[in-house]
Amino acid sequence: MGNASPRISSVDGDIKEGGTLTISGAGFSALKVEEVLYDHVSNQETYDTLSSGSDVPVNDGPWSEGTNIYGNQLTVVKSGDLRTSHSSAAYYGEVKSYVGWPRVLSGATNQKLYASWWFKPSQLANNGGSNKFIRVWDRSDGTATRISLTQMHMTYSGTSGNSHTSWGTTQPDANRWNRFEFYVDSGSNSITATLNGKVVQNVNDFRKSNTSEGLSVAQIGFDPSEGNRYPNYSFRMNDIYVSSSPARVELSSSDTWDPTSKREILTPTSWSDNKVTVTLNYFSHDPSDTLYLYVIDSSGNPTATGIPLCDKCPGRPESVRVE
Repeated sequence: MGNASPRISSVDGDIKEGGTLTISGAGFSALKVEEVLYDHVSNQETYDTLSSGSDVPVNDGPWSEGTNIYGNQLTVVKSGDLRTSHSSAAYYGEVKSYVGWPRVLSGATNQKLYASWWFKPSQLANNGGSNKFIRVWDRSDGTATRISLTQMHMTYSGTSGNSHTSWGTTQPDANRWNRFEFYVDSGSNSITATLNGKVVQNVNDFRKSNTSEGLSVAQIGFDPSEGNRYPNYSFRMNDIYVSSSPARVELSSSDTWDPTSKREILTPTSWSDNKVTVTLNYFSHDPSDTLYLYVIDSSGNPTATGIPLCDKCPGRPESVRVE
């Protein structure tokens, strides 16, 4: 990351659930909103007519591939633990189950990839094997860049074709919602993975393969190398954000940037270097709390301090201006 940070000068709009916020400032850098997928499951029209427990369709919808014959198809569930009071559906998987290849990145040439998702497993992935939570590739046949994050290491290969291994534990807690983040930057040769705001993998010797294909999520979910070690493993997954850039807007419980604070990504609808519009959704936040808005630029730099937002504060202004 560089030293420069984006700067917010004002925030205008309806400070309420579903409201549109316009954030003005400088140094926001670039984001192609057409290359952003924010999958809340409940916001996918393809799933509207599905009954709870139905397989995730891959002939239509946000993802173009599923588990197929290799394991159990991911399903859409519409009851049980749906992460937040604003959720009405989630993904559910058993043993080996995943989706991949978001359609928004089909044909893209992006050299960066940022992904964030929430994952609630029924047990720890600590019974051996190499158990993948995400795979990032560029070519769909797997012959070029390959990155895998597992419970015990991260493996990655690219230009040289040689596979590298970075050892380190990535163990999402059982029976609670965990937030994964995964950021690949070919320009800085880096890969960073975090779990619940804490860095679990960080390498700077990655080299993307010299191909025209951009980076994409080949698999996201749970893919054990030996499924028989996890016969009772199940998980829920929701609020999957995938983008060709780490540039985004987050709502945080902390007035200074703290990766371990309660954070939620907001949906971008337009983006330029000095103006961003987003949809305000609180997700796990309480709207009566004072919350703080951050803009993160295309190098992963957040605004230095958060801009306070409060839906139910007495006498709150319709806009917030920064002096």
